Parts: sequence; structure tokens; C-alpha cells
Amino acid sequence: MDRIQKQNHLDISESGTYAYLSICSICLSELFPGEWNQEFNKKYIKEMCKHLNAPEKVESVMLVLIDGKSGHVVEPYIELLLQEPNLHKKSILIVQDAVLFAVQSGEYDARQRVLARRLAELLNVPFDLIELYEHSLVELLSKDVNDSTEEEDNAAKRRDKIRKIKRYTSIGIATVAGGTLIGLTGGLAAPFIGVGVGTLLGGASAAVLTSTAGVAIIGSIFGVAGAGLAGYKMNKRVGKVEEFSFEPLSRFCETDHQLHVAIAVTGWLKSQDANNIIKPWRCLAVSREQYALRYETKYLVELGQALEYILSMAVSFATQEALKYTILSGIMSAIAWPAALLSIASVIDNPWSVCCRRSSEVGKHLAHVLLSRQHGKRPVTLIGYSLGARVIFYCLRELADVGHAEGIIQDAIMLGAPVTDKSSQWEKCSRVVAGKMINGYCNADWLLRFLYRTLSMSTGVAGLAAIKCPRVTNVDLSGLISGHTEYSDKLVEIMDYVGVRIRSTDVLDDEGVLKKSTSDYTEMRNSSRNNVVNSKLRVSKSDECLNLHP
Repeated sequence: MDRIQKQNHLDISESGTYAYLSICSICLSELFPGEWNQEFNKKYIKEMCKHLNAPEKVESVMLVLIDGKSGHVVEPYIELLLQEPNLHKKSILIVQDAVLFAVQSGEYDARQRVLARRLAELLNVPFDLIELYEHSLVELLSKDVNDSTEEEDNAAKRRDKIRKIKRYTSIGIATVAGGTLIGLTGGLAAPFIGVGVGTLLGGASAAVLTSTAGVAIIGSIFGVAGAGLAGYKMNKRVGKVEEFSFEPLSRFCETDHQLHVAIAVTGWLKSQDANNIIKPWRCLAVSREQYALRYETKYLVELGQALEYILSMAVSFATQEALKYTILSGIMSAIAWPAALLSIASVIDNPWSVCCRRSSEVGKHLAHVLLSRQHGKRPVTLIGYSLGARVIFYCLRELADVGHAEGIIQDAIMLGAPVTDKSSQWEKCSRVVAGKMINGYCNADWLLRFLYRTLSMSTGVAGLAAIKCPRVTNVDLSGLISGHTEYSDKLVEIMDYVGVRIRSTDVLDDEGVLKKSTSDYTEMRNSSRNNVVNSKLRVSKSDECLNLHP
């Protein structure tokens, strides 16, 4: 594989290079502590020093900084870096360089993308622009080598421009007008608005990558042998798992591959309708390549029906007030539950236990699918609620047990997870998550508490309380939902609240394509966020929920 030329493409001074490397080293020590990340941190900084043509003595200093014991902070180095004349109002070039450096080896490690996201935050660069750069980079690397006339090249450029404008507008990420990029969220800072799409890609990117290298890089990152997640099917039953496949959330997934993938996992189903797998996640906007995991639908439908029945019966028996007192008392023994509710417990106990067993097996199988790189060598974000969160938890645990799985998972968002709250288990899972690991819980979720009533008194449930783990961000959803079944009904509001990027389902057609204008969407999103604020939602002060960029 042809490699990127060994030269400083940023055209910055030695002091600027030193500042850039120092920022990366300090961020690495903060983002990826632990013995299992030391090898990655050292390798990354050594390769980055070569990438920037830094002297050997600088490399030695950087290796000290990544230990995290120097006491240095990034602020002075950021100030020094931004004094570079060639970076005036162009600090985006730093983040672009970090992405370009990451993909040149043919593997986009999740830790590298999390580092790029952190650099964007520190340099006040909207991550929307970095996503667009990633997409432009994919297009550049994917171009075939061919001989064409100047007229043919100009015609091809015009077609590409029209195609990009249509695609960015239709998928609701951004629109291009008059050579400028306008973000739908309104979050693009003024200094970057004038940065056109051509400038986003940058002359350096095109100059330093040969066509031969591009084909090899793309083949490695996306995988040349398989059909990707959309084409994955289980050839035969795996253990107790009878059904396992991936459904694209929009038509663009099959033709418009990205450098980042998102997988959403549903908790239960209300009916056998095939669209029920996709419908709850149509608002998701974490990536432009997103999938919903289809698994064990027969059993999830049975569970959904059992949930509806027991809720209706609970209301008819007027047990709600008794349940509230039970929850407030903190007693989890079966004797504390109303006899009327216990008399119909068998309706839900069996489908719940069946789905719990199968979801844990599905999670393990998902881990091995990701380990086999069916999705290529790209970072993956996982998000799920209820049993879907349980699938994700067991996926992370399996990845940790197998080992050497760091760099696959970027972020993991688990809502109402019916899994243990033991910190040791969550700490194990957090080892394989490069970015944010979110536990969304509701302490008023009496149904989840009821389903776990037979567990040991010493065993807690993650979906009911905060997790005591440094790497986990706990988000209290009690101000937004009052029970387990509301996770699916209020999924849009919940995801928006925990910081997962969404688009309003009111502006999408049946295929997930934007059908309203940018201004309409922005107004609707602002209105939605104001409604959330007015609901007086609560987040634990010790676990501030940060915005989760894709």
C-alpha cells in the first residue's frame, strides 16, 4: 500500500508542531487511561511524530506526556497552536489532519475518532464539518484511476456537485448554497461558514494520497470481501439465537458508506409488522450509515403483548398507588407486591425470562460479528433501550472477555437496561468503549422493578439507578418517563435529552428522506428542545450529560 508522503502538510512551525503533538498526547492520557490502552497511546504518538516530521527528542517528550503524570494541561498549547499564521480561522485543518492520519493505515480506530472529536471540541470546530470531511475523504479515496479529458473532468465535477447538494439536503445533515456549508442545527461557528466544500477536503488531502493508496485504504476500512452489515445474514442457528440481521434505517446505507456506523437495538415489539424494527429509530441521526438490529422478533412480540396485558390488568385492579408505595419503600421482596398483580405475574414472567436469555445470547453474537469486522475497520456506536440495552451490555462484556477488542466501539448508550448494576461488570465493559458510555435510568420504573422482584436483595438493576463507575455517564430520566413502556413511546425526547443527535420524524418520509426545508427543521428542533427544558428534567449533578456527537 502506498503511504502518505512524509511531510508536514499543515505548513506550521516547529513550535506549532510541538503544540499539536502535546495536545494529542495530553488528550490521549485523559481519554484512554489504563494499561490496556498504553500500547495504543504510544504507537499513536510515535506514528504521529513521524507523520509531522518531528525530531526524535520531541517524541521522547510526548511519550512522557501520555503517561498523564506530567501535570500539563492543553490550554497553553492550544493558544500556541492558534498563533500559527496558516491556522488563522482555519483550526479545522488540525482536526482534518487527525482524521487523515487515522485512516491512512486502512483502519479507523474508534479511539482515533474520539480523539478527533475531542480536538474539535477544544478548537471550537463543529463536528458537522468533520463528518462532511470524512465523507469527502471517502469519495476521494474511492475514485478510480482513469484517463479523461479536461472537458470530461469538468462535467464530472458538475455532476458531483449537484449530487452532493441533493444528498446533503435529503438526509438532513447540511445544505450547500453559494459555496458555503450551512448546518441544520445552527451550530456552525461564523469563522467556518465561509469554508466551502472544496476547502473542507483540502488540497493536502488530494495531494498526498495516490489513487493506488486510496483503493487499498478503502478496501481495508470497508472490507473488500463481505457485503457489510446490510448483507449479513445468519446461515444457521447460533446457539439459542434463531434470528439475527441488520436493517438499514434509510436507503442511503446501502450506497453511501461512511467512516462511522451506528447500530440501534429495540427492546420489544408491539406487533409482527416488519417496520416496527425500524420505526422507533427513524429519528436517529448519529451517522449517515445506521442500522437497526433485527433479532428474535417472535419472542419480542410475545413480550410486547404480555407487557400491554399486565399493564391493563394492573390498572383494572387499581394497583398503581400500592406500587408507588412499594417503590418508595425500597422493598424488593415478592411479599411487598399487591396480591392482585402477583396473581397474573405468570403472564409476563415466562416471555420476559425467555427474552432475557435470548437477548444476552444475541449480544454475544453481535460481539463476534463486530470482531469479525463484518462492518469493516470502522468505529461503531451502539444504542438501545430495555432488552436492546441488555443486548449491548452483553455485547460489550463479550468483547471484554474475548480481549483485544478496544477500538471497535466508539459510544454505547443504554436506556432502561435490565442488567446488573455491579460496578465491576460495568468497569469491564467500559474498557472496550472509547468514547461515551451512558446509562439512562428511571427510579420510578415499577414494571422493571417488578420483573426483577425475584433477584437477590443485594442485586440492583442498572435501569433503576445510577451506576458507580467513573467511565459511565448516568442520566436520570425520571422527569421524562414514569415507566418501562414509555421508553419506546418517548424515544425521540429521551435521545434528545441524553445528547444523542436526532432529526424530527415529522420532516421525514417513509424512506427516511427529509421532506421539509432547513428552516422548518431548525424551528421544529428548537421547539422540541424548549419543551424538554420546560419539563424540568433532571440530570445527576455528578454525572453531567455531554452532547453526544456522531
